[in-house]
Amino acid sequence: MEKIIEVLIKVIVDNFGITISGISTLLAASGVYLFNVLYRWHQNSCVAKDLVEYQFNYQNVKSKRDFFIDTQAQNITPSVEDEAETGAAFIVKKKLIPFFINTAFKKKEKNKFYLVLADSGMGKTTFMINLYLRYSSFFRFGKKYKIKLLPFGYKGIIEKIEEIKKNEDVTQTILLLDAFDEYKKLLPIEELDELSDEDRFRKVLDEVIETVQDFREVVITSRTQYFPGQEDKPYKLQISRYDDEGFHTLVKLYLSPFDDKEIRCYLNKKFGVLRFWNRGKKQKARRIVSNSPKLMVRPMLLSYIDYLVDGNQHYSTTYEIYEALIKKWIEREGDKREHLYLNREKLKKNLHKYSQLVAVKIYEKRKEANSLQLSKADATDVNVELEDYQMTGQSLLTRDAENNWKFAHKSILEFFLAKEASEKIDFAMTFDFSGMDMVLQFCIENKTVLYPDFVCVNGGLFLMGSPDKEPEREQIETQHPVKISNFYLCKYVVTVAQFKEFIEASAYQTDAEKANSSIILDGNEWKEKAGINWRHGALGNEWKAFEYNHPVLHVSWNDAVTYCKWISKKSGKLFRLPTEAEWEYACRAGAATPFTTGDNLTTEQANYDGNYSYNKNNKGIYRKNTVAVDSFQPNAFGLYNMHGNVWEWCSDWYGDNYYMECNAKGTVENPRGPETGSHRVLRGGCWRGDAGACRSANRNCYPPGGRRSGVGFRLVFVP
Repeated sequence: MEKIIEVLIKVIVDNFGITISGISTLLAASGVYLFNVLYRWHQNSCVAKDLVEYQFNYQNVKSKRDFFIDTQAQNITPSVEDEAETGAAFIVKKKLIPFFINTAFKKKEKNKFYLVLADSGMGKTTFMINLYLRYSSFFRFGKKYKIKLLPFGYKGIIEKIEEIKKNEDVTQTILLLDAFDEYKKLLPIEELDELSDEDRFRKVLDEVIETVQDFREVVITSRTQYFPGQEDKPYKLQISRYDDEGFHTLVKLYLSPFDDKEIRCYLNKKFGVLRFWNRGKKQKARRIVSNSPKLMVRPMLLSYIDYLVDGNQHYSTTYEIYEALIKKWIEREGDKREHLYLNREKLKKNLHKYSQLVAVKIYEKRKEANSLQLSKADATDVNVELEDYQMTGQSLLTRDAENNWKFAHKSILEFFLAKEASEKIDFAMTFDFSGMDMVLQFCIENKTVLYPDFVCVNGGLFLMGSPDKEPEREQIETQHPVKISNFYLCKYVVTVAQFKEFIEASAYQTDAEKANSSIILDGNEWKEKAGINWRHGALGNEWKAFEYNHPVLHVSWNDAVTYCKWISKKSGKLFRLPTEAEWEYACRAGAATPFTTGDNLTTEQANYDGNYSYNKNNKGIYRKNTVAVDSFQPNAFGLYNMHGNVWEWCSDWYGDNYYMECNAKGTVENPRGPETGSHRVLRGGCWRGDAGACRSANRNCYPPGGRRSGVGFRLVFVP
């Protein structure tokens, strides 16, 4: 063998002029290249074979490996980093795979339970696959433990975990659990499940942790929606530590969006550095990223960017990107499978229709099937004129060996469901958004009406409270940054007619009826008067039929909450009172001034006692009564009478110092008020109050059982 090598070297030196040292360099470079080829082959093929049973195929693993950019994570959700001026200084970022392999899995820190959170399309599954591949690689020396990766979309995941526990020493096994938000148990069991997504998440999470507590390390991924605003509150698990430090906590890590450097690196991997024939595509891809920087930081969307490079599009919403992405996919499928123009156009139309029908069918069958895929038997019910050869795509909608349909990414399924909701009001009104937060986001971006008389309030960051120099402000209005999520708020307060329907259907007795009294205005004084309840108006007279569109009065906080429960049960949807933060955000409608109307509020804009104008402005009229709920012009969000007419109940307990406590924390997300208290929050001013009381930042409160002729309420619709 040595003689053969010597002859080969002599031939190379004599015929190609390469020196012995050059041959050594060539052999070394070839060795590195060969090692890299073997390494990738082993990861993409040999290691990946263990994942096939759990819905990961070779092409899927190869793609996620070849285009992987090392995932970074941070201690605070990116939504706060992007918009909160005070938060960025406290953000700590780290590369996640080295952290787990070199620190967490080697027990260099005391934690063993990790929750990796990110929004849709941020690369949670890609991260988990690459963590699994790197740790289990044959070429990684020094690994001591076994590692398992299971997706929660796998039907028998708990049974599989129990099987592993039975057959292996799980104290020497690392467990990776992907996409907890797709776990079947997160779906409401009953038509009306009063648990919020967050509460249901915590309940089911506790059950899962109890099942996996004996594994050496446990890493779980999920969408961020279940832990809003909880960065500074470690989630304590009911699992005792083996040391003297009490209970384990769930360490929360948030995947960081791609930065500019990482996007450039990804595009180089996607289109190549030296592949000059892809130069035009890469330039267009960079232009798309530049035009939509906050949208294209999601690895999932970047992975499909080659579908979007044929034009000079500018995308302002995620919905628009998905719409373009799906349109391009359908065009490619149609062009690939049909040669005649008329056949192609018909096929494209049918593919779009089929994809949407499959999405709806998956949604309808998800509880029964305990998965987000459509079986072959159920797929036959989808009646669209398509031949079998026309439905073999392996892109956005895929079909496995058993002919089960599944969307390549959950968010694509959610896009088609949102499109169905935008086209069919009945579907929108009955849609169950549990575990489907992207459907809600798409609906809001597309301005889909989800429920009559409710408006989509797009969340965001705002300064809650009032600035120091605002006239008539009080000390309890400390200004502080607040982040609000999207929500739906009724355009109007609840009317007499609506409350009458509730009383007649439920036979409920209000607090005023039980006490046989409420407080009304008697001359210039507020007095308790016997026999007054919701059937009476502001001055104690019984409502006339033509006044049934006025706000219902003399209702306590307890009455309002009971009404929410009744209409929720009646409609099969969830309704509640707004939080104080939601109320002020909606009232301001983007304005930073004392009123949504600016620096002043006139009696032509709202119903209050015009004898008491704001900041020495001109006086107005005093109507001495309520007005219809649709009176005056709505604010910029389409909401009526957020200023004046009636004080409105909020869900929060009231606290004098609560704003100062929030301000000390920096930006707070979706605050819910103090945990306890004696009074509930009232907002908005009323027909008898002065203009200053109608300010967006003005705060008031009343006992939960209190009732009077200037108080009503409006509803939040919970999708």
